[in-house]
Amino acid sequence: MIFFISIILSIGIELTVKQLEDWRRFDWFSQLTDWVTHKTESNSFRDGPVVVLAIIAPVIFAVWLVAAMLGGVWGVFEFAFGVAVLSMSLGPSDPIRQTKDYIKALQDGDAAEAHIHAEKILGREADPDPVATSQYVKETLFIKVCSSILGVFFWFIVLGPVGAVLFRMACLLQDRFTGTQSGFANAVLDLYQILMWVPARLTVLCFAVVGSFVDVMHSLRKVSDLWQSDSDGLLFEAGLGALHIHDCSTDNEVNIDSIIACLSLAKRAVLACITFLAIIVIASWVV
Repeated sequence: MIFFISIILSIGIELTVKQLEDWRRFDWFSQLTDWVTHKTESNSFRDGPVVVLAIIAPVIFAVWLVAAMLGGVWGVFEFAFGVAVLSMSLGPSDPIRQTKDYIKALQDGDAAEAHIHAEKILGREADPDPVATSQYVKETLFIKVCSSILGVFFWFIVLGPVGAVLFRMACLLQDRFTGTQSGFANAVLDLYQILMWVPARLTVLCFAVVGSFVDVMHSLRKVSDLWQSDSDGLLFEAGLGALHIHDCSTDNEVNIDSIIACLSLAKRAVLACITFLAIIVIASWVV
């Protein structure tokens, strides 16, 4: 019950407090990462999970300690702390809002503005080809609806504030070191894949429920892909499958309707997840 209320409050804060994205810059975490990697660059364990643990352990311990100190007689403050941590762990930016801005720029015919919004969604330089960029935007939207929203909810329910922070740090590290060839980057990827595995499959289930279940199953090359595939690739393929949308990268212009459909599916998936949690809460009351 407490977790469900916390999630509802965090969504309300996300929708009403526009400054959240500015507060969630996580510059301090980037500085911590740089400091730890610099201090351990000459050590034999530099390329491995030890350094990843050294980065995330202090933050996890601090969040756990504060939550523990606020527990018991300070239960109200513990709850408020949990809501604050959950709200800060979402994002860092809202992929749904960013995609809306991207769609509006496309509808207005403002290619330059659309390019800027696309880069915000992708977190990197966008492809000069607007059609290719639109495909990357759809792919990123399906991934971020899990990594920025539903995955945070899942780990918050499982481990409380510690779980939400752990998942956000794993995603931040993955975003920063993706494409890097090193043992440290591999350790970051392993942590990300472990924490994304269950949320990604639950998100795919939400896509199937609010979209086309049959087409989601057809999007898989074989049933075992559901548990063996890379989580990011699975989310993209299942998302397009749920909408029965084919790759439009050969078209001469951006298919705005397909982006709108993807955005609609993402919003319905989040709503389906919240509805499922509400059913669980109501069932627990009845039982």
